[in-house]
Amino acid sequence: MNNLSLYEITNAFPVLMENEELAEEEKQKIKEELTILLQQKSQNIIGYSKNIELTIEAMKEEEKRISSQRKALENRLIKFKEYVKECMETNNITKIETSLGSLMIAKSPVSVEIVNENEIPDEFKNEVVTVKVDKKAIADNFKLTGEIPNGVVINTENTNLRIK
Repeated sequence: MNNLSLYEITNAFPVLMENEELAEEEKQKIKEELTILLQQKSQNIIGYSKNIELTIEAMKEEEKRISSQRKALENRLIKFKEYVKECMETNNITKIETSLGSLMIAKSPVSVEIVNENEIPDEFKNEVVTVKVDKKAIADNFKLTGEIPNGVVINTENTNLRIK
């Protein structure tokens, strides 16, 4: 009985209760054994879940570390390119050809910086309207009044597994 899966253990409970051939004492004894097995399996489930959670956390930390290194390298590259550009401009060089590629100083496209948005004429403005439904307010109203507004489905049957 020790090699039963969690699925087999949990399905054995209803089968046990419906079995009319077993005496009440036998049912109770088997129920206790199944409960012990379920507790043992649950301990493994908790250990497995916590192990995965710790692995996920370690991965997140590693992602932060790698992201930080990438950003530092990107900044170093930006500064290096600025340095090379300054050197070329100082020596009036606009293009250098090599077997790997070429370096060129090219004019950047027009860029626009907004200094005071209120002074900009309306012809250069686009109006953007966003509507956001307040789900928390709907849930709070449902809890208070039991009313469900049109266009909304309230689900009160959701469950989740909490492992502490």
